Amino acid sequence: MPSMDQFTEVAGESGPPLIGHTLQFVRDTTGLIARMHQQHGANFRIRMFGQPIFVVGEPDSVRTVLLDRDKNFSSQWGWDHAIGELFSRGLMLRDFEQHRTHRQIMQMAFRADALRTYTGMMNPLIERGIEVWGSDKEFRFYPAIKQLTLDLAADVFMGVPLGPEADKVNQAFVDSVQASIAVIKKELPGSSYRRGMNGRRHLEQFFGNRVEEKRAGNGKDMFSEFCRATSDDGERFSDRDIVDHMIFLLMAAHDTTTSSLSSLVYHLALDQEWQDRLREEAMTLDSDHLRYDEKDRLSLMDRAFKESLRLHPPVPFIARRALRPLQLGGVDLPAGTSVTVCSLVTHNLEEHWSDPQRFDPGRFSPERAEDRSHSHAYFPFGGGAHTCIGMHFAYLQVKAVMLQILRRYRFRLAPGHRVTMIPVPIPRPKEGLALQLEEIS
Repeated sequence: MPSMDQFTEVAGESGPPLIGHTLQFVRDTTGLIARMHQQHGANFRIRMFGQPIFVVGEPDSVRTVLLDRDKNFSSQWGWDHAIGELFSRGLMLRDFEQHRTHRQIMQMAFRADALRTYTGMMNPLIERGIEVWGSDKEFRFYPAIKQLTLDLAADVFMGVPLGPEADKVNQAFVDSVQASIAVIKKELPGSSYRRGMNGRRHLEQFFGNRVEEKRAGNGKDMFSEFCRATSDDGERFSDRDIVDHMIFLLMAAHDTTTSSLSSLVYHLALDQEWQDRLREEAMTLDSDHLRYDEKDRLSLMDRAFKESLRLHPPVPFIARRALRPLQLGGVDLPAGTSVTVCSLVTHNLEEHWSDPQRFDPGRFSPERAEDRSHSHAYFPFGGGAHTCIGMHFAYLQVKAVMLQILRRYRFRLAPGHRVTMIPVPIPRPKEGLALQLEEIS
């Protein structure tokens, strides 16, 4: 692993002795990144968890890392320190040919006919989930949507409702995700990392006990699809592969979607004009239930969702490790360098985004198309070979949920409620996002 001495000519800081920027990152991620960007430019160095990190936000450098045409960067070794044990052998923790093979098999669960089936499965669950929301005087959106997306993921991914296991499974995911930013990655008594690893073991048992049944059945859920899928060469997943991928995907399916929906609803609660525009568009559809063939009719919703992802990317840091010496952004990096692509920088560059701190879905209109000012000015779902495999499912799920919310409720922030967004490990509103809901008659 390179030492800080090898980065003395790279713009940035080493931070306090021993701990570097670790505590600043955990306590105020957005503030730290904004300050470093302002003082040192779009690419800079920091030090966290005992190692130097080259943070990349300049679009040309982002493109080099994410496309990785020369196979210089490892995703597996980039993420290993943070989630190597917690989400072991998930797709994000595989590289090159192994990653390509596993992704090809997994892609079977995201083909168009499968997405059409998932849409039909989600709609009645969404209706049952949101119809009781208006009964709460002070409604907390984040825990409610987290429960709904977990139920959706269980039905669409697993093919069975979680039932009494729901709370345990949900807590296991919460503990595993939170443990990814633990300063000490040891299972010390009472530590967040130990809770995370206990959560991982619970999930392994939960999924492992169901593999045989799913492989033998003819279910249309994603779990069943994985159990039966084969690559072009006839390769299949082992039981262990299936468990590893299901743990990672179910986390992604409900944690990142919960985050994205919370960010979108937060901004629409503040901007009643855009909320009304999206509701008017939603009312042009014939039903509260989204039909797969109608997904492209919600163009304004597309823009608003993209804008919330720009301001609050679900995965704001994309970790890689350099496999060999190379030059990146005019800087010579030794082999072993930790490189982190940071959309919190790129998505706020004034040379690509007008008034970047403002919620402005219009920037994604065909007339303005600010996201196309550079091929990598905008990358909420990553890029290159590791582009999020569930990207189209995420858009579909968000549209299905928002269609029903907009047609059923008007919403605004509860009086006196101030929202603080916590950006890591996955963005979420600190106080749960308190809303006032008005049911539309």
